[in-house]
Amino acid sequence: MAVTLKNGYKMLIIGLGIRRMDNKDIKTVLIHAIKVSYRHFDCAAHYKNEEEVGEAPAIALQAGPLKREDLFITTELWNSDHGHVVEACKDSLKKLQLDCLDLYLVHFPLFTHMHAGVGKTKSVLREDGELDIDATISFETTWHAMEHYNKKGLW
Repeated sequence: MAVTLKNGYKMLIIGLGIRRMDNKDIKTVLIHAIKVSYRHFDCAAHYKNEEEVGEAPAIALQAGPLKREDLFITTELWNSDHGHVVEACKDSLKKLQLDCLDLYLVHFPLFTHMHAGVGKTKSVLREDGELDIDATISFETTWHAMEHYNKKGLW
């Protein structure tokens, strides 16, 4: 089932989340999921499995008759990458073996200090053990960056 958005684009409402899967099993699980008609896959940079997730659709698309527009791939911007939206998106695209995403989400609505590098998704804790939140980056800044690069066709 799909929901048709105002722009005519269809978003599949049932998907397979790839959070707690063993990385070595992901390709096999997704290939079987595609065979039984799953078309929406939800992953995230933070899960550190985008490379494995990207293998199954690549295999399925090569085998045919499935086309890229038959799949709906979602991934997410990690907390420490809010100041690096385009770099983080391009890193995810490379790992997923895609030219564009169908949906790019903000993983969690806080921004953390200590950018560890795109794709590292490290959450830095303060000395007291609490998450080190960066209040200098606004939601609006991230949103505008995502809008800007959406217009460029990355997602």
